[in-house]
Amino acid sequence: MGHVNDRPGLPLLSDYTRFLRRHRAPLAVLMVLGLLCGSVWSTRHPAAYSSTASVALAAVPKYVTDSNTQLLAPTVSIDTEAQLLRSHRVMGAIGAALGTDETEAANHLTVTAAPLTRVLKVTITASSPQAAADAANAAVSTLVNVIRDTLGALQDSQLNQVRTLLQTRETEFAKEQARRVVIPETDDLFNEVLQLQASVDELEEARHRPATIMHAADPPRRADYSNREVPMVSGLMLGFLLACLAGAARDRSAFPALSTAVQSINHLRRRTVAGDPS
Repeated sequence: MGHVNDRPGLPLLSDYTRFLRRHRAPLAVLMVLGLLCGSVWSTRHPAAYSSTASVALAAVPKYVTDSNTQLLAPTVSIDTEAQLLRSHRVMGAIGAALGTDETEAANHLTVTAAPLTRVLKVTITASSPQAAADAANAAVSTLVNVIRDTLGALQDSQLNQVRTLLQTRETEFAKEQARRVVIPETDDLFNEVLQLQASVDELEEARHRPATIMHAADPPRRADYSNREVPMVSGLMLGFLLACLAGAARDRSAFPALSTAVQSINHLRRRTVAGDPS
């Protein structure tokens, strides 16, 4: 009477090597086809290059409004200025450098802010190193002009209003000096004149240089990742898998030991159910 231990074991290494020898022709053909398909796929998806330029934004100075002759606190944050990178002019400059439209250019732009600073890092991803660097530099240089022309605190009208307010306070202070002895260190009007003069200086400086390009973008030497190896190896392995499946379907004797083991287990199960444990 047979025992379970008498049945054949799992397939040997020689079984696999014989299978590969029998089906070496379709294996070679399908693997070469998979390699070619992967190579073609990689050419349609070129490597990506990223280049980063950093710009330091000037703090927005205090300003006045048409209906108020007092200095107001700035309401513009770094987040607001960062949104100007999505403006029509900046997107147009990026698109021109990349040779695409504004909508597509937005997909190539990434903006990050350095913690606890007013520094923005502008990163452009493109299919070539030079295009990525050119687009990043175009973005930050255009941003400087957009900030100067867009923010109300930096417009010429604001600077003229602060200058007018300063002249008014200087005239009032001169009259006070002519009427009485003024101690500058304790006089509120004198301190207001000093504050206005400092505000004019801040506005003029911010108007002249609303942002400073700290680091211009350079063409990257290496791609972010390569798109050639992965598709080619994937195509090669896919061709190998398809060839193995086709060979197994055509030649069921590729795994005879495993088939015999399954039959023995089924036979043992039937005999155990029938009450014969041997």
